[in-house]
Parts: sequence; structure tokens; C-alpha cells
Amino acid sequence: MSAPLQLSRLRVEQLRQFRQGFELANLQPGLNIFCGPNEAGKSSLVRAIRAAFFERHRSSAVGDLLPWGDSSAAPSVELDFAFDGHQYRLAKSFGKRPRCDLRIDARGLEGAEAEDHLAQLFGYGFASRGASKTEHWGIPGLLWVEQGTGQELREAAQHAREHLHGALQSQAERLGQGAAAQVAASGGDALLSELRAQRGELLTATGKPRAELEQAAQRVQALQQSLQDLDLQIARYREDVDRLAQLRSQHQRDEQERPWEQLQQQLLQAQQAQTALQQSEQQLGEARQRMNQLQNQQQLLQRQLQAFAEQERAATQREQALAQASEQLQRAQTGLAPAREQFTYSSAQVRQAQVQLQQARQAEAARQTRQQLEAAQHQQARMTEALQHAEAAQQRVAALRAPQAQQRPLTKADLDTLRKLDQRLRELSLQRQALATRLEFKLDAGQQLRLRQEGQAEAESLAGQGQVLLAAPGVLDLPGLGRLRITPGGQDLDGLEARWSEARAEHALAMERLGVQDLAEAESRFAAQQEASAQLKLAEQALALSAPQGLARLQQERADLQARLLALQDALAQQAAGEAATALGLAEAESALDAAQRLEEAARQQLGRLEQQHSAMEAQQLQAQRELELARAQLAEPGRLERQREHQQQWLAGEAELAAVAARIETLQASLERARPDIVQQDIARLQRSVQQLQQAHQELAVQIQLIEQSLQQAGAQGLDEQREQSAGDLARAQRRWLELRLRAAALDLLCRKLDGKRQASLARLQAPLQQHLQRYVQLLFPDARLDVDEALTPGLLQRGVESGDFEALSFGAREQLGLISRFAYADLLQEAGRPTLLILDDALVHSDAQRLAQMKRVIFDAAQRHQLLLFTCHPEDWRDLGVAQRSLR
Repeated sequence: MSAPLQLSRLRVEQLRQFRQGFELANLQPGLNIFCGPNEAGKSSLVRAIRAAFFERHRSSAVGDLLPWGDSSAAPSVELDFAFDGHQYRLAKSFGKRPRCDLRIDARGLEGAEAEDHLAQLFGYGFASRGASKTEHWGIPGLLWVEQGTGQELREAAQHAREHLHGALQSQAERLGQGAAAQVAASGGDALLSELRAQRGELLTATGKPRAELEQAAQRVQALQQSLQDLDLQIARYREDVDRLAQLRSQHQRDEQERPWEQLQQQLLQAQQAQTALQQSEQQLGEARQRMNQLQNQQQLLQRQLQAFAEQERAATQREQALAQASEQLQRAQTGLAPAREQFTYSSAQVRQAQVQLQQARQAEAARQTRQQLEAAQHQQARMTEALQHAEAAQQRVAALRAPQAQQRPLTKADLDTLRKLDQRLRELSLQRQALATRLEFKLDAGQQLRLRQEGQAEAESLAGQGQVLLAAPGVLDLPGLGRLRITPGGQDLDGLEARWSEARAEHALAMERLGVQDLAEAESRFAAQQEASAQLKLAEQALALSAPQGLARLQQERADLQARLLALQDALAQQAAGEAATALGLAEAESALDAAQRLEEAARQQLGRLEQQHSAMEAQQLQAQRELELARAQLAEPGRLERQREHQQQWLAGEAELAAVAARIETLQASLERARPDIVQQDIARLQRSVQQLQQAHQELAVQIQLIEQSLQQAGAQGLDEQREQSAGDLARAQRRWLELRLRAAALDLLCRKLDGKRQASLARLQAPLQQHLQRYVQLLFPDARLDVDEALTPGLLQRGVESGDFEALSFGAREQLGLISRFAYADLLQEAGRPTLLILDDALVHSDAQRLAQMKRVIFDAAQRHQLLLFTCHPEDWRDLGVAQRSLR
């Protein structure tokens, strides 16, 4: 066995985020832990190691190594390591200045020669073109675990299978089992291959039918399906015969009953009713037209009667005009002296009326001033009341606004947020109570224990009987005995406790921000705030009603009104003296003055015109006499009275007929409203569709009967029974052939399994060293468990007590753990065969719970006693108990 591989130094420059040179020196032979947060460069260093070995220095497929945004850089990697008593230094650059130098002690290799030497030493290969892939990585691809790939083992083991078989062969030869190993590897394979080939003609590798056996089975299925189809056709033929009899009976019953004729009779009645309604509507239209004619006729007769009456009124007016003209003439003849006296008297009456009017105007002004004063006093009372209401409303608004200004308003969104936080805290509290460790105690009288939980400022005293829920680790003091540390189990509880603490802090912060003690207080405060807002709105509305333009404007209007009251009182005091001097009102005095002035003017004009009017009155009397004679001639016209009486009778008859037509219109309208023409129309449409549907169904039934008859005739001509008998014979022969092939396939399969079992036993002896290494680690993770190795040298069946399960069926975390264990076993096997082994774990086991992680640490520590192991992690707190100093990549 050669000395183990030891990597001592790693240096990178111009590689991803390492633009400047970065070096990891003094790497230890066993476990090396490198920690740093995300983006610190852990995966970049692992990629640098892979590139140093797997990528050709002249490869153009290493663009991912370039620093971000710098395509002109030349990424470089330097590695110092020792193996099998020799010191190695590998220096490789990519990009613009590609090179590869390898120093082995004092000897130097360059370029492809150096790369091929390392590939042979470590057990991997290169891609012929482009970037290196997983199928080229060999042993390092198996032992170097990239981030998130710990559970993916089968493909990597397949690519390293040749090297693993070589190591197993070496072990077998060293233990004197070389011949058995050769037999396990190749002896008897010719016979097994021949049997497998014969079996393969009939069955696939998974035992599914193939080729001739599949065709025989398909022919049996096809014939069975054909027989079932014939049986189905025969059954349908018989069903069609029965259905034809039913349809014929139904068609004959419809022919006899003819249900559509009854509906047609109902349709005819509905159509007759619709015709009658249409006639009524036509009569209603004619009646309305007759009413319009009568109304026009009555208007014409009314105008003619008014013309007769106008002639009579004109004659009367002419008689009055003649009498007046005669009277005026008589006055003109006898009234010259009285006219002069009347003019003198009227002038005196005008002067007296003017004095009375002046007195009446003073009295009216005093009365109006008094009315204005009374109105202003009433307005003052109303304004005083409104001002009192406005001031009270203003005080109410100020009183309601003061608490809101002093206290932070609580919005609906704040309340909803607090409700969600309170609900979340309650749910987490219930989950916390459900998952927390329940400590029940019952102490004797006078006995007392003290319990201190992490996160509590003071210890809790326990006395009497009760229980305590522990969600965090705690220490229980036992007086005189010591202390018990109680740690609630489960990673879920730690996470739940963190979420509960976070929710409680967030809940407390929200309540502190809102200034409340709990949700109930917030609900009450929000309700009170809503009530106060409603009250404030009502108060503001009351203030707006009392003082629409503001309280100051109302106060100013009141002051203006008081000044006006004082002015009106002064004016009333001055006008009161002339108020009692007259007994006439202003209108009466104005009327008296107007009458006096008219009399005076009339007397003046009368006196000046009496002589001229005398001749004019004579002419006027003569004109009135002629007009009266003309009007009397019109009244005395022959036939006028007869025409007037005839028009009067026609008008009375028209009124009677108009009333009768109006009554008929009302009767017709009421009848139409009761008959509901729209419903009758709906009945007609419904009955028409019903008749059409029944007749169509009857016709379709006849067509369906004809189709079934034709189908039965065709089926009878096909000879279904003869076809079924022939199909049954074909099926029997096909089944015999299928059974023969199936028995042969089963025999070959059984023989192959028996021979394969013997071969597997030989392989098990060959794989015993790998199984032994693997079992060593499995016992550290799962005591009393066994993990088998399959033919591909990968984990197979895991047995734990009475339970067992395939590796691929395990959870993600369990597969990752067993995948790492398997890699450690491969490393032990390869190291015993003299191959270099370097283990690299990039952020492994992040999906393991605390208990499994603790067990895996024992596995890792044990593997590090024989191999160099580089562990990169962003969770340094999880790896503090491995006995090595962590190295930060910051």
C-alpha cells in the first residue's frame, strides 16, 4: 500500500471572484474545514481543483473560470501535494496565456505530457473535444462531491467502475482469491450469456414479454377482443330486436292516440282568441279615430255658436253706444256752466288731496319702518339662537377632535395586520405546546425544585403538582442531588421556537407601535375611534347647518343686524310725529289725488272742448245710429235663428255621442287588458312548438325503426354466430401457442436466475473487501444495519432490523448520507490498492437533522484518519466539534 495523498497548498489568481492572488497553505493530512458565507468562493476553489486536473490547459471551454466582466484574464491554479514518497507541484493557466507545468521532485513535465501523467496517476481521463464531463472524471469524480450532488452516486461509480474492479482484483490476489475472482468475473459466463440470449428472445431484462412471446400474447388479446366484439354485436343484435318491438309499439300507440291533434285544437282556439283580440284592437282604433272626429266637429260647432252670440252682443253694445252718445250730446248742450263750476271745485279738491297724500306717505314710511324693525327683531332672535347652536356645535367638534389629535389613529389595515400577527402567534403557540417537552411533576409537601430555561431571566420554582412545557433547553436543580439538563428534541422544535420568538417579537412591536396591550384593546379602541369619527362627523354637519359660512361670519352678521336695529329705531322716532295727522292710507290718498287730478283735467278739457264736442257728438250719434241699424239688420236676417238652433242641436248630439264613444273606448281597453294578448301570443308559440316537436318525434321514431330494421337485416346477413365459432377456434389455438412460449420463457428465466445467483455468490466474495469497508461506516450511522453492494458496486438494499428498502427509495437526506459513506469506503479500497485518494465535500449534509449530522461527524472524523479530506461549508457552527481549526475564506 502506497503512502496516502496529501495536498499541502492551493493558490488561485484571476479566477472568478479571486481577481488577486489567493492562497490556502499548510493544509493538514487529515480533515481541513474551510468556512465562509455564500459567494465567498468555496465552490470556486473546488472548481479550481477540478479544472487543474480535468481540463486541458488549452481548452476553450473554461469560460466559467474567468472573473466576471473580464474576458482578457488568464485564470491560474497552483497545487502542491505529496504521494507515494514524491513531491508534486502543478501550475496550470488558462485563457489568453495557457500553460501546464508539473514538477515531480527534480523532474519536470509540461503540457499534455504532464496532464496525461496526472490522469494516469489519479485515474481519470480527458474529453477529446470541449469541456471535461462526468464520464471522464473516474476516481476523482467519485471522491470529489460537488454542492448538492452527494446523493447522486450511481453514475459516478459507473465511470470509476474499472478502477474499483481493479482495486478489488488486487485485493483478491493479495488474499489468495485470484482464481475465484476470475471465475466470478468470467467463468461460466459463456453458458449464462447463451441462456440469457435465449431468454432475451422472449423476455426483456426486467421480465417483460418481447418479440415472439409478446406477439403471441397480443394475438391472444386480439382474438379475445374479437370474440368479445362478436359477443357484443350479438348482444346488440338481440337488444335491437327487443328495442325494435318497443319502438313499433310506441309508434303504433302514437298513430292511434295522435296527441298532437289535441294540441292543434288548443292552438286553433288560441288563434281564434287572438283574432278576436285583434278585432277588438281594431274596434278600439276606430273608436279613437271617431272620438278625434267628434272632438274636431264639436270645436267647429262651438266656434259657430260663439259667432252667433258675438252678433247679439254687438247689437247690444251698439244700442248702449247710441244711448251714451245721445247722453253725451245732451250733457254737452247743457253742461257748459256746470263745467266751469266743476273745474273750480276739482282744483280745490286736488290741492286738498295733495296735502292728504303727503301725510299718508309719512304714515306709510313709519309703518314700513315699524315692519322692518319687527322683522329685524325676529331675525335677531333667530340669529341669536343659531349662534348659540353654532357655538355649542363648535365646542362639540373641538371636544371630539382633541382626543384624536392626542392619540395615534388606528386604521383598518393596522387592525387587520395585528389580527394576522395575533392569529399566527396563537397557531405557533399551539404548535409549540404540541411539540414542546412536557415535564410533569408531583412533589411531596415542603419540597421545591427550581427550573431555569434558556431565554428566561429568572428560574421558575416548582412545588406541589403540575406540569411545565419546555420549548427551549432548561436546567432543573435537584437539591442535594445535582442538576438535570433537559433539551427538547427535534430540529423542528428549534425552528418552531425561532418562528414563535420572531412572531412574538413582531406581535409585541406591532402592539407597541399602535400603543395597545392586546388585540381586544385594539378592537375596542378601533370601535371607539369609529364611533368618535361618526360623532365628529355629525357634530361637523350640525355646525355646517348652524353656520354654513362659519361662526365668525355669523357673529359679524349678528353685529350688523344690531346696528340696523338702532338705525330703524331712530328713523321710527322721527316718523312717528306725522303718523297721527292723517286718517287716510297711502293707497287711498294716492287714489284720491289721482281722482281729483283726473277730475280737474277732465273739467279743464271739458270746458275747452264743449263747443267743439257738440258737433262731434252729433256726428257720433249719427254713426252710432247707422251701426245699430246694421247690427239689427244682421239679427233680422232670414234663417239665422233656424241655423243657430240647428247648430245647438248638433253640438248637444255630438256631446252625447262623444260620451258614448269614450265609454266604448274604456270598455274595449279593459277587455283587452283582461284578455292579455301577450300571453295569448305566448300560448300560440308554445302550442306550435309542442305540435311541431310531437310530430317531429313521431317522424324520427319512424326513421329510427327503419334504421334498426336495416341494421338487423345487415347483421342477419353477416352470420355472427358462424363468425363467433370460427373466432373461438382461433383463440384456442393462439392460447396454446402462447402458453408454450410462456412456459419456455419461465424455464429460461428460472435457469438464468439460478446461475446468476451462483455468480453473485462468487461476486460477493470478490466484493467482500468493499462490503467490509462500507459496513464499517454504516455501523457508525445506523447501528445493527447492513447496506448491500450491488453488481455495479453501488449501494443497494438497506436492512434495519425487520425493515428493508432500496437505496433509491430513501429520503434525500438519507441518500446523501449513505452516498458519502460509500465514497469513504471506495477511498479505503482504492488506498489499499495504492491509488491516491483525496476527498472533497462542498457544502455537504445540509439536509441532515441534528442527530444524523452528529453521527455523520463520527463517520467523517474516522475517514479523515486515513485520507485527506477538504470540507467547504457556509455553516461553520455545525462543524465546531470535529477537533480541527476552521479556516475562513473571507
